[in-house]
Amino acid sequence: MKAGAARAEAQSRQPAQAPSASTPRWRGAWRELASSFSVAFAGVVETALYQRNMRIHLVAGLLVALVGSGVALGVAEQLALLLCVFLVLSAEVANSALEALVDLVTRERHDRARAAKDAGAGAVIILAAGSVAVLVAVLVHAWPAIAAGREAALRQAAAGLPLALMAAVLLAPLRRPRALDIALTIAGGALLATMASFTASALFTALAALLFGVAVAVASCRRKISR
Repeated sequence: MKAGAARAEAQSRQPAQAPSASTPRWRGAWRELASSFSVAFAGVVETALYQRNMRIHLVAGLLVALVGSGVALGVAEQLALLLCVFLVLSAEVANSALEALVDLVTRERHDRARAAKDAGAGAVIILAAGSVAVLVAVLVHAWPAIAAGREAALRQAAAGLPLALMAAVLLAPLRRPRALDIALTIAGGALLATMASFTASALFTALAALLFGVAVAVASCRRKISR
């Protein structure tokens, strides 16, 4: 009887042990996923740290995000602008990776190496030019709404343009006091919070916050390198 009771008790404990055995695997999977996102974000930050064109694209993307958050756009227009921003940034990161790979293979002047770098840069320029055309088309289509809501557009510009300027300063490869970067970060966060209170699109305001966050991360990384 005692042996049967012991077996029954052991069997009853088995289901309770299964979750604890699987928990470490789940935690490991989440850690691995978080690590992959962290590495990817670091790649974006490093590209902006060393590539001038990436810094330009980040500020331009922030301006597009400000347009999208200040003007009530249709779904098609929003998707077009979002795709343009992310495609241009992705192309610039990919072009930076291509240049690093070519430099890793050979440091000598070679026509094929030059052609590979030129082709990558050309792809970015084509995407950037197409994005400008899309932005112009969207603004022309939405101009009646912009003219009708002139006060809202001016209010958005009053908050958005200083934010873009702050991001440009944070991205600039210039030596400056740490206190200035902290002040710009706090002021930018305050402007984003203000914009969120009257935004026409929370999605574009979130995009502006993401791009401004990249600028802050670039400034922080540059300070660590310059120490």
